[in-house]
Amino acid sequence: MNNAPLWSPQDVAERFVDALGSGDYEIAEQLLAKDVVYRRTGGRPLRGRAAIARHFRWHARTRVAMQAVLLASEQSGCAVAVTDRVTALVYGPLRLQFQVRGTFEVDGGRIVAWRDEADVRAVARAAARAVAGVVYAPARPTLPRAVI
Repeated sequence: MNNAPLWSPQDVAERFVDALGSGDYEIAEQLLAKDVVYRRTGGRPLRGRAAIARHFRWHARTRVAMQAVLLASEQSGCAVAVTDRVTALVYGPLRLQFQVRGTFEVDGGRIVAWRDEADVRAVARAAARAVAGVVYAPARPTLPRAVI
């Protein structure tokens, strides 16, 4: 009997990013292991599926929409997937959009470790562009088309 997971680490990472990008936090949450650790540039680590689910619900409660478009994905080793995506945090006309590299360690079809890295200078430029986009709509960034 084969007990291998149905999805590869790359499949899990891609489905997770797609769920985040469409705002389907329930599916994203189901792809996380109970004791997952999420590390992100400039933020403190979130430990556990419950803590990350609270973070997702914060987006829904504050009406800060999170959008994401997957640009590239590859499997790196037997249990690690790496994704490149564009993430946008949107609140009304304010649209903070920047590129993120996500590294996902997957075990048994669930994400056990998730690390997002973004260039701090690129995020600062994105913040300036977001403010400019509030005042001057043509400066507002738009998501690229999905490559994958």
